[in-house]
Amino acid sequence: MGGFITSNQTDAIAASWDRCARRYNLRHDTGRPIMRLQSSEVAPRLEKIVESTGGRQGFFQHLASVAGEIGHCLVVTDADGVSVRIEHSGATSGSDGWNGIALGSCWDERLAGTNGVSMALRTGHAVTVRGADHYFSMLRQFACTGIPVLDAHGEMIGAINLVSVDRGNRADYLFSQQLLARTAHRIQRNLFETEFRDAMLVTVSRGGRDHVLSDDALVAVNEAGMIIGATSTVSACLDGANAASLTGQAFEAVFNLDSNQLVNVPERVLSMPGNPGAAVNLTAALPKAATPRQVAEPLPSSPVRKHRLPPSLQQLATGSHSMAAACRRAREVLKNTAMLHLEGETGTGKSALVAALLQTDTPDAQIIDLDCATLGDRDADKDHLRMVIEQARVHSVLPNVERFGAALIFDNVDELPKSSQAELRRFLKELEKNSHNQGGYGRDGNLIIVSTSRKPLIDAVNAGHFRDDLFYLLTGGKVVLPPLRAREHPEVLAQALCAQLTGRTVTFSAEAKDALRRLAFYGNVREMRAVLQNALAAAQGNQINLFDLQQTAVAAPPSSAMIAPSCVTGPGNLMPVYDERSMILEALSSSRWNVSEAARVLGMGRATINRKLKLYEIKRPI
Repeated sequence: MGGFITSNQTDAIAASWDRCARRYNLRHDTGRPIMRLQSSEVAPRLEKIVESTGGRQGFFQHLASVAGEIGHCLVVTDADGVSVRIEHSGATSGSDGWNGIALGSCWDERLAGTNGVSMALRTGHAVTVRGADHYFSMLRQFACTGIPVLDAHGEMIGAINLVSVDRGNRADYLFSQQLLARTAHRIQRNLFETEFRDAMLVTVSRGGRDHVLSDDALVAVNEAGMIIGATSTVSACLDGANAASLTGQAFEAVFNLDSNQLVNVPERVLSMPGNPGAAVNLTAALPKAATPRQVAEPLPSSPVRKHRLPPSLQQLATGSHSMAAACRRAREVLKNTAMLHLEGETGTGKSALVAALLQTDTPDAQIIDLDCATLGDRDADKDHLRMVIEQARVHSVLPNVERFGAALIFDNVDELPKSSQAELRRFLKELEKNSHNQGGYGRDGNLIIVSTSRKPLIDAVNAGHFRDDLFYLLTGGKVVLPPLRAREHPEVLAQALCAQLTGRTVTFSAEAKDALRRLAFYGNVREMRAVLQNALAAAQGNQINLFDLQQTAVAAPPSSAMIAPSCVTGPGNLMPVYDERSMILEALSSSRWNVSEAARVLGMGRATINRKLKLYEIKRPI
């Protein structure tokens, strides 16, 4: 669902007008066309809605508060289109209504003409009926967006609708459709998880850049590997599929993957080839009784310090007080301001730090990651940025959030095209304004903003490539990650990485430790990991010596003028002659060209490795 008025919606509205005129003989100028039921008739309908949604009124309450803040009216109807709950700013469902919209109003097309409730219930999709699209002239001052609410089996329970005075603004329609779609999906997902709690639940989502614009879906699989249910959003993840068509099919026949493979790696994301140009990500959650027990060996950590960091941040800071200080400051900045800018050379751990911070302090936040280096000056790229921002805004106001509902991450923000910088600046200015006013999004709207850059962002400003006003908006909470060559004990980190790679304790000879301290590692932790992988392959037993390191390669520095003599040569004349392209090819070959697995081995994100594949013109062999 793209969030705009599509040709299909236009055709459906035109067909509704034709029915209203020809079949129901309705007149456009009818004075009071909306029939109302008595409150005694509404009460049992509301009780049925509450029972059907599992008693989760919190969804509607939160949605109502958001609607009130933006000047909209929330209307909840049953499957017959009768309004059983109406809430808006300064009023509850017990009020006399909002601009003539009241409890008990019947929005059936045969009585109320063309409207958002009837269109949503009839089409089964989110529909926006703009002012001029209403059949009755008295309703043409309003825009109404509706979406059906479905139970675990896809049966229609009712509809949720947002009504506002129509300003003719497409952004209003987009926001309403996205917000209602996410809420309806959350309701069905909760019902689905309860209904199929004894089955393996597989989360299905689209891969690639468009995945942030579509819902994920749940598929329930029994012990025999058969699909026994799916949420309605599965059609957005698997083109041409729907919940009814999947039910009763073998999981392997649909996804080309034995469900037992998911049982062996629960909660791990597996990426499967999908339609041309797309991929499907699968994550399994097993019934509690069936979840295998997992035992993880603790990694070597830094010496005990006061105010210890959480374990995930301790691992990133292994062997370096300066890195620990940067992690600690980044955590404080994010806690206090909900906005963080990270600078650091490639491989210093920016993405890993962001992931660790979010997992530690906001584990339920929806993460929306945009690599700015993939955007160009095309209108489509600018539209994509707007859609990503709008998606984050929607997630930040969804029901059932604790402190933060969404984390919007701009990787490589220094490479954001100038044509898109103005759009991001407008968004951040609005966020800043609403944060100061104690409302809207920002901290009070449950939205985190994180940006990263490999080079100092001020350099891009000085070069005229980056707006100075956007620079100041982004860098109020800036943290710089130290390069590996500036950290105190790289040999301690090397030992921890070896334990991570092999699952056992690996030691270093004195000469090898000295070499590790001397090497520049311009690729930082990512490069060190690759160096150690090669050294481990050459090593005999559980010790790495100088000869093993000499068999490997070390990344060439950015320019010879920057190389200090102590960094160029170490014991035994260890020279930096590393080739990143070869490293990537080796990782892809060893993982049988599974890009996700190669990215994990290299310590890169998927976006980073895909960008480097394009940079080095690496193509999968036929």
